[in-house]
Amino acid sequence: MERPPSPCTKVCELDTEGYCRGCLRTGTEIGQWLSMSPAQQWQLIADLEQRRQARYFIDQRYTMDVVERIKAELSSAPVVLFMKGTPDFPQCGFSAQTVGALRAVGAEFKHINIFEEPELREALKRYSNWPTYPQLYVNGELVGGCDIALEMYRSGELKKLLGEVGATAAA
Repeated sequence: MERPPSPCTKVCELDTEGYCRGCLRTGTEIGQWLSMSPAQQWQLIADLEQRRQARYFIDQRYTMDVVERIKAELSSAPVVLFMKGTPDFPQCGFSAQTVGALRAVGAEFKHINIFEEPELREALKRYSNWPTYPQLYVNGELVGGCDIALEMYRSGELKKLLGEVGATAAA
C-alpha cells in the first residue's frame, strides 16, 4: 500500500486546542506520522476530513452566536457605538472624536469596548462590511465611522437623526 502525502501543506503549528491550524492533526499524531503504517496514515486522513466537517459546523455555530450577540447589542439601544475603549477613556483618537460629537449633541448612547470583545470585534467587521472602528449605529443601521459622524455633526444631521430616534434631550 502506498503512503499518502503529508496532510499538512506547511509546517504544522498547533492552535490553543492542540490541533494543527493547517491539517487538524494533534501534536501526538504529527509526532507519530512517520512511524505509522500506510493503512494507519490513510485512516488518519479520513478521520481528518471528519474533523474538518465537525470544525466547520462548530465554527459556523460560533459565528452565528457572535452575530446573534451583535444583533442583540444593536437592538438594546437606539444608538450604539462600537469603539476602542470607553467614552470616558477612549483608546484611539477616532473613538474620542466620535464620542465628542455624540456628547456635543447631547446624545444618549450605548457603547461597546471592542478591546474587551475580540471575537465580536472581528465578527462585526464582516457583519457591517466596515473595516475600521469606531462604528456608529442608529436603530440597528450602520451610520458609519468617525469621519461620517463628524461630518454629520458639523452639518447638523447628527443632532437631527438622533433627535428623531429619541436619543437626545428635546431642544
